[in-house]
Amino acid sequence: MSDIESKPAAQSPIGAPRQRLAGNAKPLVGKTRRRLNFWSRVFTHFDTDSGSPRKAALRIVETVLFVLAAVALSYWIAPEDPFGIAAQFPWIWLVPAILAMRYGSAIGVIAVATMLAGWYVLVHQIHADASQAVVSAAEAFPQPYFLGGLILTLLCGQFAEVWNARSRRLKAINAYLDERLTMLTKNHFLLRLSHERLEQDLLSKPLTLRESLDRMRALTLTQTMLDPSKIPAPEAFLQILVQSCQVEAAAVHTLDAQGNVVAQPVAAVGKMPEFAGDDPLVKYALQQRKLAHVQTESVNQALRNQSRYLVVAPLENFEGKLFGLLLVEALPFVALNEDTLQLMSVLIDYYADGIEVGATSRAILQQLPTCPPELAVDVVRLHHLKRNTGIDSSLVALVFGDDDLSRDMFDQIRRLKRAADVVWSYKSGNRNVLMTLLPLSGAAAVDGYLMRVETVSHAQFGNKFLSNYAEAHTAAIGVEDPARLLPNLVERCAL
Repeated sequence: MSDIESKPAAQSPIGAPRQRLAGNAKPLVGKTRRRLNFWSRVFTHFDTDSGSPRKAALRIVETVLFVLAAVALSYWIAPEDPFGIAAQFPWIWLVPAILAMRYGSAIGVIAVATMLAGWYVLVHQIHADASQAVVSAAEAFPQPYFLGGLILTLLCGQFAEVWNARSRRLKAINAYLDERLTMLTKNHFLLRLSHERLEQDLLSKPLTLRESLDRMRALTLTQTMLDPSKIPAPEAFLQILVQSCQVEAAAVHTLDAQGNVVAQPVAAVGKMPEFAGDDPLVKYALQQRKLAHVQTESVNQALRNQSRYLVVAPLENFEGKLFGLLLVEALPFVALNEDTLQLMSVLIDYYADGIEVGATSRAILQQLPTCPPELAVDVVRLHHLKRNTGIDSSLVALVFGDDDLSRDMFDQIRRLKRAADVVWSYKSGNRNVLMTLLPLSGAAAVDGYLMRVETVSHAQFGNKFLSNYAEAHTAAIGVEDPARLLPNLVERCAL
C-alpha cells in the first residue's frame, strides 16, 4: 500500500533554551530506541508462536543452559544442599516453572530432566566410589521432591499452552477487525471528502466522489473477471485522479515477470514523454514501497531537483504484491499540498483493494452477478479465518413474501444492519430475500440475531411474529467451499 511521509514540523523561533533542551533530548531518545531494538531482536529469536525446527532447538538450548546455570548457582551458594531439599522452599524449581510458563509443557519436561541429570552428577561428584554413588543415589533419591516439581512444571506448561491458544485466537480476531476498521476509516474519509467536493463542484461534476469510486470498483471487478492477468480499469482510475486531484499529465505502468517497470504505459492522460527508469524519485518509491513526491524530506534535495516527476506512487495490493506504478508529471502548483497527496494516497489504496479479489471471489461473482463484491470477498476471507483459527462466521437468509406486510418487514429488518455486517438484498421470483453475513458469529450469535429481529418485528408491527411472514435459512462459513456456499444458499432460498 502507498504511504505519505509527513514533513517535520518547523522549529519554533521563540527562544534558544527550548532548542538546547530538544538537542539534549535527542541522544537520550536515540539510546532508548537502540536499547528497545536490541531487546526486540533478542526476543524475536525466542518467539513462542513459531514452530520452526531452528526456534525449537534454540528453546531447548536455552532451557538446558538456564537449568544448568541455576543448579551451578545453587551448588555455589549451598554445596551441602544445592537443590533445597531440606530448605523451607525449593527456590530452584522457579526456573523450570518459568520456562514451562513461557514455552509449554514439553520444554518444562526437558527442564525437569536436566535438573534430574544435574542431581545424579552431583551425587557422583560427592561420592568418589562410582558403585557407592549408584547405591546412594538409588537410596537417597527424593521421589516426592521431584514428583511435586514435575507436577508444578506441568501445571505451568498447561497454563501457558491454553493462554497461547487464546492469544493466537484473539490475534486472529483482532487482525480481521483491524482490516475492517481500516476499510471503514477509508470509507468515512472518502465520504467526508465527497460531501466537501459536492458543495464546491456540484455543477461541474455530475457524480460525487463516492459514486465515482463505486463505479470504478465495479468496473475493476468486471475487468478482473474477464482477464485477471491485466491490470483492470487504468483509464477509469486516471479519470478519477483528474477529477479529484486536478492531475494534468499522468500515466500507469505495469511490471513484467521479473518485477521491472514496463516502459510502455497501459493508460495515460495529458502529454507524457518516454518513461525514465533511472529517475531518482522512481527509484526511491520502488525501494521504499510508498508514495514519493518532490517535497519528500528523506530524499536528497539535489535528487529531487533532478526528478522529472512530481509524484510517484507504487500500486501495491493488501498482500504486499507490487503490480504497477503511477507517475504524475503535471499538477497545478496550488494542488500540490498535503490534502491532495493524502487524497491521492487514499484513492490509490481504494483502487488497489479491488485489484486482486482472488480466483474464488471471481468465481462467486461469475455465478451470482448481482452479489455485492464486498460480500464475496468477505466470505472468502472468513473461510480462510475459519480454516486457520477455527473462528466461526455465519450467513443468514430471510425470505419474505410479496404482500404489503411482508414488504414492510423486509424494509424494516434491512435497516437493522450492524456496522460489521454485509447485507445483500435481492428479488427471487415474487419473493424478497435478505441475506446477511455475520462475521465472527457462530450458532449462538445466529440465534441471537434471529431473536433480535423477531423482537423488533413483534414490537413494530403489533404482535406480528416474523416466523409467520418469512423463512429463515442459515449456513456456517467453513463447512463447504466458499465458491459453492453462496450459490447453494441462494438455491435453498429459491425453493
